[in-house]
Amino acid sequence: MSASPPLSLRAPDDDCGPVFPECIDCRGKKSLCGLDPCPLLLEVRNKFQPTKPRITNRIEGPSPPQVFVGRYGYPDVRVGPSTIWTQDNATPISDPAQLYGRPIEEVATRQAGLVTGGQSSKVWEAKMPGRVLASTQEIAMAEKEVEIGIGFRGPVDLTTPLTFDSMSTPLGPSGTIKDLEVIGHARIPRKVDSIVEETDLLAVDAMDELSMNGLGEAHLSRLLSSGLLGKDEQRRLVPTRWSITATDSALGDRIWSQTLDYPSFDKVHLHRSEYLDNRFWIVTTPGSWAFQMSEAWMKGSLWSSSGNVSSDWEDGRPRAKYADNVTGAYYAARLAVLEHLKSVRKSGSAFVWRDIGPGYWAPVGVWLIREACRVALNVTPQKFDTLNDAISTIAMEASSPQEVMKSWFATRLNQTKISDFA
Repeated sequence: MSASPPLSLRAPDDDCGPVFPECIDCRGKKSLCGLDPCPLLLEVRNKFQPTKPRITNRIEGPSPPQVFVGRYGYPDVRVGPSTIWTQDNATPISDPAQLYGRPIEEVATRQAGLVTGGQSSKVWEAKMPGRVLASTQEIAMAEKEVEIGIGFRGPVDLTTPLTFDSMSTPLGPSGTIKDLEVIGHARIPRKVDSIVEETDLLAVDAMDELSMNGLGEAHLSRLLSSGLLGKDEQRRLVPTRWSITATDSALGDRIWSQTLDYPSFDKVHLHRSEYLDNRFWIVTTPGSWAFQMSEAWMKGSLWSSSGNVSSDWEDGRPRAKYADNVTGAYYAARLAVLEHLKSVRKSGSAFVWRDIGPGYWAPVGVWLIREACRVALNVTPQKFDTLNDAISTIAMEASSPQEVMKSWFATRLNQTKISDFA
């Protein structure tokens, strides 16, 4: 194993590749510009210059644990675990949230020390897995690192640059699995083993019960992605990107129903946090449930050359339609807000504004949003008597003051109601 860093970084520059009007809606997911792969994510990838190639057909090392399920070709997907191949990554990170506070280069390149094996599977094979998929599921259940061995069908260059995705963590080198062996003992929590064996339990109920027993979103997402949760006839492999949002959404919905009977906030609170050139403002207010998240991609940021604001919201109850504008970040932020409401035993509504600057030049996953919002909500808030005072304060500090002032959340209570004429 090499003791030297797997990659050397080239500092970001102003040449960020082409930016199209569709970029802010696509974010490398839909090929709306007709170019595949995404030229912006390809440019980010090229900022990570590979060292001298290192080729191998087999790797033995600890899995953090980490499992990846692809989405291309669904319902035929690639699924398999990751293992550490460099001594630099000798301390496995089972949850990316543990990297919060680290520089963006470290957060991104940490994944470069992982190699991922994949094997093509039908999504319904989760119910009757073959040897490789069964071993992958065992790794997904583990709470801590587990020693594994992956044999590849062909040579794999371990210094291949990272592949970036706007939802999940960056993906390092990968190859097709020939054989997979769990060498060490997989430490599986008793509750996880019990829930996985329970084939009459809905996936959302399983996640809720596991969450109450201390499992974090990364572990829950791994279990869901590997097809280990839900009623027996409904179990499927779930692409990693989808499972992350599904986990945040399901946990948030459950907490929302628990907060309905709490007393309302009596003041307007404003919370703030900042990380990796992402700045967050979170307002909580008295009243019935409503939630809006707005993201301002500032001039020169990854997805916008001139600046752009995207928003989604819900009123009264969780939205039924996917938040297409803000996408997975919406559900990550909403979960953090609802957790806060539950912890302080209050009901109310909330508005999240996120500024994304050019310094966030490599997407590292929506865990960043979830953790940054949690950090903000754990800090003593600034208090206001009115929502307008809080919104005006955000407008003075954020990148798009007019968009803040005319946001749905800021103006929704000003709309004329029929009862006003009674």
